[in-house]
Amino acid sequence: MSQEPAEPQAAGAPEALPDDVPTLQSMVRELQAVVARLEEQLRELAERTNRNSGNSSKPPSSDPPWRQRPPKPPTGKKRGGQRGHPGHYRRLAPPSAVDHVVVCTPDTCGHCGVHFPESSPRRRKFRRFQVVELPPIRPEITEYQVEGRRCRGCGRRTWGTLPAGVTRCVGPRVQAVAALLSGACRLPRRQTQALLADLFGVSLSLGSLCALEADTARALAAPYAELASAIPRAPVVGVDETSWKEGGTLHWLWTAVTPRFALFRVDRHRSRAVFDALVPAAAAETAGPVVISDRYSAYGHLPADRRSLCWAHLARDFRAAEERGGIDAVVGRWVLEIFGKVLAPWHRYRTGELTRERCRAEITAGQEELRAPLRWGEEHGSRKTRALCRDLLEQWPSLWTWLDVEGGEPTNNAAERALRPAVLWRKSSFGHQSETGEQFVERMLTAVTTLRLQGRNVWRYLVETCEAARQGTSAPSLLPQAST
Repeated sequence: MSQEPAEPQAAGAPEALPDDVPTLQSMVRELQAVVARLEEQLRELAERTNRNSGNSSKPPSSDPPWRQRPPKPPTGKKRGGQRGHPGHYRRLAPPSAVDHVVVCTPDTCGHCGVHFPESSPRRRKFRRFQVVELPPIRPEITEYQVEGRRCRGCGRRTWGTLPAGVTRCVGPRVQAVAALLSGACRLPRRQTQALLADLFGVSLSLGSLCALEADTARALAAPYAELASAIPRAPVVGVDETSWKEGGTLHWLWTAVTPRFALFRVDRHRSRAVFDALVPAAAAETAGPVVISDRYSAYGHLPADRRSLCWAHLARDFRAAEERGGIDAVVGRWVLEIFGKVLAPWHRYRTGELTRERCRAEITAGQEELRAPLRWGEEHGSRKTRALCRDLLEQWPSLWTWLDVEGGEPTNNAAERALRPAVLWRKSSFGHQSETGEQFVERMLTAVTTLRLQGRNVWRYLVETCEAARQGTSAPSLLPQAST
């Protein structure tokens, strides 16, 4: 019996499906797994595209122009100053600080036109009006003529020596201005060079500016080291880090912030070892500060009573979960609603409506309400939400550590605010190029941030520090003074 020849398959036609059902089921399962992976990748890409300052750690400056923050609920008040609020006026300088006094005396009455007598009455009344003006700025140039005298005995010439402190072609005030413009105002060197020439008539090369930065870094070495030794003795320290560049290589800028001073350090690594060097007593069993931080793993070794998780970071994480939709949206909204209720007493404490003891009591009473959405999210949420909820339940005591220490806060906003000027500096300067530049960056950021936290004059401190370095005397301390 002859068999009919098989018809040839047309080009581009699909392959014949297998007849056995198990093979078809296996293919369906494989295709379903591929679809699931692709859907997960699509969700990851969409979430990454939609990241902003409200649902991630990205700064507000990175938000796209079309992102609009949720409007605040109307308060019913008119814009501007409210009735009864204390006015803010520029204070008049004391008479001892006034250089010139000009008396403006009227000749005739402004109401009826009667001429006033030349002799003034005994009780004279004045309205004071002060005008502040800068004097014409002209650099003061001192020429040192080093004389050489020849000895009659040996015939050799001996030259005089410059006075102590004369080490550069510019004085300490010019050095302080250059450091202030580049290290505090974050100006590029060419703009610093132009401002020194335009405002003060001082012409410096770019190489001279680099040399002055190195001198300033050396002048700040002792105050910087003294401040670093004080970090472990602080009761509460906020710690954060951001990326940095040194010669095009990725580095990390770390900061440790207290209410009265801040320390910055540049390192090539973003590891536990760097954190331990920054806050060496944090993981000690009997002593050390409470560290406020995000959930980065470099802080995971800290004991629960020495670590306080930042609620601002957690709020952004759950806002991102809410934007993912589905079960995650329910978990995110649920947690954020409880966050608002739990932290309401804290905001009332900040405005003076509650004492700290009463604030602590009210927050403690509402702690357990937060466990329900975290447990539900751990069971039913997506992979990211499950991991987030599980992590918070495992670190539950660290959510409330800030309540038990004086000066503790629920957020790490102080450290984030301290890093913002550094981020702007990095964007305009692209980091630094050498170890000397690294020292200038971390020491200037430390000095400027610390002085502003204490309400001290940055310019005056830099002048005193540069003068002390040239005279070989001790630099003024960056630690909080009794009078500040």
